[in-house]
Amino acid sequence: MRIILSKSTEDAVDTVTTIVLDKLTSHPSLVLGLATGRTMEPVYEELVSKINKNSVKTDEAFFFMLDEYIGIDENHPSSFKSYIKKRLMLPLNLLESQFAFPPTNLAGEVYEELIKQIGGIDLQLLGIGVNGHIGFNEPGSSIHSRTRIVDLTDETKNANQSHFGQEKMPNKALSMGIASIMDGKELLMLVTGKSKANTVKYLLNHHDDESCPATFLKSHPHFTLVLDPEAASKISLNI
Repeated sequence: MRIILSKSTEDAVDTVTTIVLDKLTSHPSLVLGLATGRTMEPVYEELVSKINKNSVKTDEAFFFMLDEYIGIDENHPSSFKSYIKKRLMLPLNLLESQFAFPPTNLAGEVYEELIKQIGGIDLQLLGIGVNGHIGFNEPGSSIHSRTRIVDLTDETKNANQSHFGQEKMPNKALSMGIASIMDGKELLMLVTGKSKANTVKYLLNHHDDESCPATFLKSHPHFTLVLDPEAASKISLNI
């Protein structure tokens, strides 16, 4: 596990986008796993800017989405497909055929097989929930879990309700499992903000703890954790 303590949130975002850009530059057919959420918004904004500025080829790259809500249309403004179309696909003129979206109308095994057929995910981007979830793998998720339908906790629903306004948000989602994520060749997690400080502290002081699914990632041979000062505010530098 590699930990990168950044000087600012902007610096943390720059670190993540630089890593992705370097991978795309050296490996144009990169298979990139994409996360969503507020933490990732500045990442995609800066990544688009850097790709355009440096004329980086993206036409051979392929992208897998980490999860998707069940019970809303794929074109719903709060779907993760809409999220990534707005922030990455359209700004970079990427083709929809370069993306794989969790098939909420099918079994998770279909998504697993697609990932297997393409040769696996080279680099998986990740955020983390306040309760330690990754993707929609809520506390209690097994390290052996695969892409499946999951029930969202009240904590997660409350955190995401603002995206739906007065509309009731879904209770379920289809998410890559812990084992599915761990199959990625490299994992890159960005954590920012004071609200995640206790989560980061717990993550770094516990191992293989189902109550905080992110702790499973620490056993991955190529897991990089990028923190801004607020997210790192409750840990010491000599971890």
